[in-house]
Amino acid sequence: MHFERPKRAGAGWRGVFLALGGAAAAQGCLVDLDDRCGKNQHYDASSEVCVCDAELAREGGECVRCGANETGSADGCVCVEGFSRANAESACEAGAVLGEPCEIDADCGEGYDHCALEPGAEAGYCTASGCSTEADCPTDYGCNTRPSPTYCERPPQGLGTPCTSGDDCAGFEASYCETVSAQACLVNDCAPDPDKCHGDWVCCDIGLLSQSLCIPPSELEDGNCPVGGKLVPRSQ
Repeated sequence: MHFERPKRAGAGWRGVFLALGGAAAAQGCLVDLDDRCGKNQHYDASSEVCVCDAELAREGGECVRCGANETGSADGCVCVEGFSRANAESACEAGAVLGEPCEIDADCGEGYDHCALEPGAEAGYCTASGCSTEADCPTDYGCNTRPSPTYCERPPQGLGTPCTSGDDCAGFEASYCETVSAQACLVNDCAPDPDKCHGDWVCCDIGLLSQSLCIPPSELEDGNCPVGGKLVPRSQ
């Protein structure tokens, strides 16, 4: 089972094997310590790894220059302060900031034009409206198609945070540390109440893990939960 949306999740066994293979190969060659990294990279002594130069980000194994109003980060090219994207494929444009507090739609700007209000919350948050699926939404936001207009619903606090034990997820809404595949904090125990899953994320009761977890619909396999899990439908 593989979760793409917790983007900061561990590399998995394939990454371990690649790392081991690289280490073995390194024993048979000499390295120029003054030029140990590839193009557009430099050696970071604090982390002892090669990192991309400023204003570049790793894309497909190479360091590439970020676009207009973007800067490099550990998560790839991201918008600079004061700019945001309407979705993952959009350019960074000046305007409302995703998740910015609001009270009415007029408080939000172009791109994130909808003020989503949550029951009991003191304020809403700016987000994109008119979505059809999670693919229309940025980052880990899910498309909530139940209200009108539809909108990109923000993820539970802590979703996708890297973890190795439950202690790393303590205090988050996403309080379960899934260590088999994602190595990330997820929302669990959704079977009694599938509405715990935000947006269009679905609840899968996975016997292999003895857990029910909220996962993005893109992880379903022909409409079925991965690894033999059972899809738990919402009440409405």
